[in-house]
Amino acid sequence: MKNLKRITALLLSLVLFSGSLVCYAAEGEKQYYDYDKVLLLGDSEASGFTDYGDEMSEFTRVDDSYAAYVADALGAELIPMACPGFRTIELRYMLDDSYRPDDKYLFTQVPRTPKDEILLKAPALRQAIAETDIILIGIGGNDWGAYLGWVMADVQLENNLPEDFKAELRKLLANATFEDGIISKIIELADYLNALDDLAKALPEAMTYAFSNLRENWNYIIEYIYENNPDVTLMAIGMFPTYYQTPEGEPENIAQPNALKMLVEDAIIDYGNKHMLDNQEKYGYIYVDTYGTVVEISHPTVAGHRHISQRILEALPDARFTFSDVPVSSAGYKAVEYMYLNGLMAAADAVTFGAEEKMTVTELTSVLNKLNGYEVNESTAAVTALKLSSVLYKASGKTGITDFFSYLIGMLKLIVSGQGFGTVTRAEAALEIYNTLIK
Repeated sequence: MKNLKRITALLLSLVLFSGSLVCYAAEGEKQYYDYDKVLLLGDSEASGFTDYGDEMSEFTRVDDSYAAYVADALGAELIPMACPGFRTIELRYMLDDSYRPDDKYLFTQVPRTPKDEILLKAPALRQAIAETDIILIGIGGNDWGAYLGWVMADVQLENNLPEDFKAELRKLLANATFEDGIISKIIELADYLNALDDLAKALPEAMTYAFSNLRENWNYIIEYIYENNPDVTLMAIGMFPTYYQTPEGEPENIAQPNALKMLVEDAIIDYGNKHMLDNQEKYGYIYVDTYGTVVEISHPTVAGHRHISQRILEALPDARFTFSDVPVSSAGYKAVEYMYLNGLMAAADAVTFGAEEKMTVTELTSVLNKLNGYEVNESTAAVTALKLSSVLYKASGKTGITDFFSYLIGMLKLIVSGQGFGTVTRAEAALEIYNTLIK
């Protein structure tokens, strides 16, 4: 799917960027709805924990955190309920009186707050969920990353290893998360101490447990939130790779990431975010992509938190865009919102945009003419490219290689004969144009 989108983008880029592109900016600044309270849920990255600092961030407002920046930008009160070491297991435990998982690590990785003290906050947490306007939830990395690290460490600690090694290992695990590179560090230690076989035996069961719990608990938490606050604006903050690092006190000195590390970490983080991303339309929350965040070691710098806050503010709906057929959780929302607010595409009527109506060649040429400094007509290569784009988009949704190519060949025949463009909707066309020419 990603390769097909890249091909589509390349085709459009070649034919459209040959002319001068007119840059658009929405008329007037973005208008937010009135939000009184912002609730923050999550782990250390959400809480504002820093790698080089020693300040408390457990259930506390940290001024240079992305949640604080968002709340301040909206003129809203921040209710901080994030805690370092939290997994979806701990968060669900505070919401579900019947949930008592058999998990030896439950609450043990929260560094400075005892379990009993944390549980005393459960009533306030539930009340905040029911009463708040926006909920930011940033959680998941500890569910599978840190958990696997803990399991691997336990395997090694159970062996007859030197006490000084065990002490170093415990120190390493004190505040470890997946983003700390904990897994690779433990593997290196295991290799050095000939413990890889024991490690390999423990991993399959640990991975199955970690990922299944992440999916199950995520769904429960989201469903609990909407059951208790159906009208809340819920924003799921995606996890991010940590290869953009800067040393302490050197905010402009970002280390050049290793290409292989980028490739591997991107794949892992994409997989980690997949369940969150795949379920946004099902549940109706807004997924926020946080790639490009700069970190100290594994937690965001001040600039990193500003970057995440900007992504959140960009993802919030504009109060001027109120069409019922383009929900804010839909994949094409941001594109359609941009096209409408910048006068590139008109709405069907006062309450609907016409997202599912078929995109006509006349409207397509009108949009491209507004974006480019030269005339585009129905026979221009740009129009043909978007026709092909729509075919690729539809074909990529087919299951099986035979169905894919059968559909692709059939639709290409229609395009050659001058037909077939009617397969793309206005929302799909807006998304293709936005991703290729504007984003």
